[in-house]
Amino acid sequence: MDPITHTLAGATLACAGLDRRTPLATATLMLAANAPDIDIAAAFAGQNSALAWRRGWTHGPVAWLLLPFIVTVIMIAWDRWVRRRRTPNADPAPATALLLLATIGVLSHPMLDWLNTYGIRLLMPFSGRWFRGDSVFIIDPFLWSVLALGLLGSRAFRPNVARDRRIVRNLGGAAIAYVAFMITLSALGERLARSVAESRGLRGIEEVLYSPRPGNPLGADLVVRTAGGYHFGALRWLSTPRVTFDETMVALGDWNSRAVERAGATPAARKYLVWSQFPYVRVESSGTDTTVFFGDARYRGGLAGGLQGMQVDLRSATP
Repeated sequence: MDPITHTLAGATLACAGLDRRTPLATATLMLAANAPDIDIAAAFAGQNSALAWRRGWTHGPVAWLLLPFIVTVIMIAWDRWVRRRRTPNADPAPATALLLLATIGVLSHPMLDWLNTYGIRLLMPFSGRWFRGDSVFIIDPFLWSVLALGLLGSRAFRPNVARDRRIVRNLGGAAIAYVAFMITLSALGERLARSVAESRGLRGIEEVLYSPRPGNPLGADLVVRTAGGYHFGALRWLSTPRVTFDETMVALGDWNSRAVERAGATPAARKYLVWSQFPYVRVESSGTDTTVFFGDARYRGGLAGGLQGMQVDLRSATP
């Protein structure tokens, strides 16, 4: 999910009662909830490096063990050199409590990241397999609103701490219920889309992608993968018919051609293909010029930016 969602999740955990454990609890949870996204620094390492590194090492089991300690060290340093210098009589924040909260915050991150179509490599570095929940769009204003309303509502009733926590817990529970609802819609939608696709004559279906629409929890885009390529459609839960498919089909392309092999060996293409989960390729030749386009069917369209694909010009390509 996006940083706002992770931050709101950390703050909600704190205000629901975990902030009673130690000073700096809220800051620790919010920092830890965002800590795995430190891999965004890979964006400075060259074209598509961010794609190749995103949601990998810093989101897997090794990071679950290491990042809480790193966050805890940062918070202890802040406690010693900033907070207690400002308030000399303040009790120190217990390292054990900070570590527990940092662990909770860090673990909340992959749980949320799993929800969308972008995916997460939960087993890195032991396996590069991607996992996807295909349930919530990466930026969900409804989730933002519920979590933010709980936090703002609790602040309005201070100093009634007990009521504050009830508000946060109730709206935090509503956020969990919303996520569970979206997971259910995704599972039902995938099954329905597969059934409709088969009734239209599509055979050998390998996978169905249910991709929630931004700002519309009752609508989703569909991608059906077969041995020949990708077929596209939409699902609208309040429409009749619910599932529609267009006539567009994107072929997988010839991955065994010499041009594709050369283009795929370039650093930028290798990094893009590490990330791509619904890949296809197109080769275009004009005279002696050959270009190879690598795409991902999940992000077909102009709004996807660099996620939708990349082009390699073989005249200048150097593996």
